[in-house]
Amino acid sequence: MIINNSKLYIFLFFINLGYSQTTVSASVDANRISRNETIGLKIIATNANGTPSVNVSPILKDFKIISGPAQQTNIQWINGAMTSSRSLSWTLLAKNEGKINIPSLEVTVEKNIYRTNPIGITVEKGAGRAQMANVFIEAKSDKEQAYPGEQITVTYRLFTRLNLSIEDIEYPKSVGFWNEDLRVAQTIRFNNTKIKGIDYKVATLYKSALFPTQSGNLVIAPMTAICNVEKPSRGKSNNFFNDAFFNSMFKETQRQFIQSDSINIKVVKYPITPPTDFSGAVGKFEISSWVDTPNVKINEAITFKLKLKGTGNLNQFNINNINFPQNMEVFPPTSSFKREEFRDDLTGEQNFEYILIPRISGQFILKPVTLTYFDPSLQKFIIARSNPVPLIINNNNKGDISTNQFNREDISLLSEDIRHIKKYTPRLNSKGSKRIPIWVWGTYVFASALFLFPSVISKYNTNRLSTSSHRQSRGALKVALTNLSKSTTDPFALTSTVLYKYFQSKLYLSSENLDPLMIESVLNNKISASLLEEVVSLAKICDAGRFGPEADAQVETLQMQANNILKKIDKVLV
Repeated sequence: MIINNSKLYIFLFFINLGYSQTTVSASVDANRISRNETIGLKIIATNANGTPSVNVSPILKDFKIISGPAQQTNIQWINGAMTSSRSLSWTLLAKNEGKINIPSLEVTVEKNIYRTNPIGITVEKGAGRAQMANVFIEAKSDKEQAYPGEQITVTYRLFTRLNLSIEDIEYPKSVGFWNEDLRVAQTIRFNNTKIKGIDYKVATLYKSALFPTQSGNLVIAPMTAICNVEKPSRGKSNNFFNDAFFNSMFKETQRQFIQSDSINIKVVKYPITPPTDFSGAVGKFEISSWVDTPNVKINEAITFKLKLKGTGNLNQFNINNINFPQNMEVFPPTSSFKREEFRDDLTGEQNFEYILIPRISGQFILKPVTLTYFDPSLQKFIIARSNPVPLIINNNNKGDISTNQFNREDISLLSEDIRHIKKYTPRLNSKGSKRIPIWVWGTYVFASALFLFPSVISKYNTNRLSTSSHRQSRGALKVALTNLSKSTTDPFALTSTVLYKYFQSKLYLSSENLDPLMIESVLNNKISASLLEEVVSLAKICDAGRFGPEADAQVETLQMQANNILKKIDKVLV
């Protein structure tokens, strides 16, 4: 009988649970808070078999979610009846002061939709330095007014009268500024200080350099931090557990959200209209330029170096275009930046390196490089100028494309002009024979030919010399393909040399100082435009690989590409 009653109770329990109506409600842990305090929001679904899902997007307009949602499940028995509840909770921070409403939120439980009740919140101005708060963050800038591009140094310091540990820091992200970190605290170190006679511990959390990118009234965003702050003791001193030994073991902490004040900055326009070549440089700068060697030969590489040094908004502007002589091929520059550490003013130097290849001889001067910048201390625009750089470009009588590793070309050409005397075993007569050996007759005949026909030999030699260039032209492709098949540690130099040597022999060119522009000029109207573009592009790739890293991706296929292009050109240049 007892067992039957137990079964009955269990049966009635599940009937009661199955017919219990699900309800949803929302609550907060406080209706009145200060600006720097957080608020706890909890949504409870009673008698819900599944975990509720909440759409919190409507609260993001007025509140920032610090943490959550945290889940919790509770079961209670009251007078033999069971009540279950599932809750979700968030920690919120108000974005504005005044009266703010947490609107009605949509809650989904097992495909059923419920709505919570709206809640009113009053947010008062947070306690700050004037009220002598126990914990606060001070945000301080070195100026309240600046020009576009002028540095504003902002320091964030944490003041506390209580022991605490920092759980998380959210660094400010301000709109309308370019930000450069000056100092980010890896380890928080506190020093003792006094404010109006009250002892505090202070630590610098963050220091940054902000550069306004526009004029007008701008706002530097506040810094926020989540701290675990030790609660002050309120018990009587004669309590046994208020002893210092037990206090050190049973400290109670409270999680607090701390936020600094925002800073208003007025960004004014420049006092005069900026020059046309002004690219946004603000501060104090010096510029210098030089070359690694001022005396070179045609087609030899020159490294042009440019240094920009100073204090200001480095990395935020471009140097004016540099006008190099038209007879020099210029490769894109490489750059590097080195910043001086442990200085509040952003100071450093930028270095640029250009590779120049002169194509004609003569004396040249690389014009000074200029930079127009605005000096806030003088409130005027100043032009920084480097010194002119003289260059002497000498003729290369031997030709840059003729190297020792290709001297065998001349040998191979010479071997075609020599007729070797065939060697054979002479037939000898026995002793006493009166027969004259045939080699004697041959000697007589050859001597007679030299004596009787000197004009024929002279004419023959003259003819071979006159047709030497033609024979080199016909054999230019063969020599080029042979050299391209060779292995080398510098494919760019090999391909460039073979390419220029081929055109010199094929087109009867007297000059050895060839370059992509000269090849384009010589081949114009002799081959198709597409084929001309291929060969000029190949020549430029070779030069880029010889004097810079831009063409490294094509090093594997370079010689095969040159092989195919020269075959196409040789069919056209008959």
